[in-house]
Amino acid sequence: MSSVREEEILVLYGSQTGNSEQAAQDLCEQLPSKLAPKFEGKINLSARHMQLDDFLEIEYAPWTRLVVIMTSSYGVGQAPLGCYRYREFCDALLENNETKLLTGITYAMLGLGDSKYTTFFQNPTVIDKAMTAAGAKRVGPLGKVDASGTGDDAQLEVIARWIQGIWPVLEKAIQENPTQTERLQEITDGTVKLCSEINPDFSPAKKENKMQSFFLPCLVALLGVAAWYFLSGASQ
Repeated sequence: MSSVREEEILVLYGSQTGNSEQAAQDLCEQLPSKLAPKFEGKINLSARHMQLDDFLEIEYAPWTRLVVIMTSSYGVGQAPLGCYRYREFCDALLENNETKLLTGITYAMLGLGDSKYTTFFQNPTVIDKAMTAAGAKRVGPLGKVDASGTGDDAQLEVIARWIQGIWPVLEKAIQENPTQTERLQEITDGTVKLCSEINPDFSPAKKENKMQSFFLPCLVALLGVAAWYFLSGASQ
């Protein structure tokens, strides 16, 4: 009897005005009906969305072999909300000439921006370039959404078309042999290491120590109060 494989697709976003976040949520909501039935009895598919920075700072880069990235640019080609740390990570990939760190990761990408600004697509471009340079494989077209687009090129129209067109691409990617769990852990460890070099306060161990240094005095104080009440009651 063949076993059913579990596979999670992460949809990671950075969003200044909410459009990337909404696109990520829409894709996650549609995935069960679009892809899951095609692999019934073979693969249990699931998806969840989160900010790119939460992926790094809260969950410490739990890479899955297939991810979808949706992000815009902000200001003069900078990262939007929820993408600052991830952009730093990608900049470091390019600066350090990393060529193998993300080997084993497959990703699809949708970029958003506004052509009123000359740097409107710079952030998605840098992220795409960095991931490819570090060994990840992009599948499907690099989606390009323009907030100033009109008619068939209006922002919501382009997002909807990209999502509709990415389903067969993701289906094909899922059919490929999965990246080994050990390799995904190596990618996670390498990502955490690089992020810790960029920002020493990032280290999961150090964050855990910070939590301990906060809660230990509180615990001591509570024990002291409890002891005082106990002794006070005993003396009455």
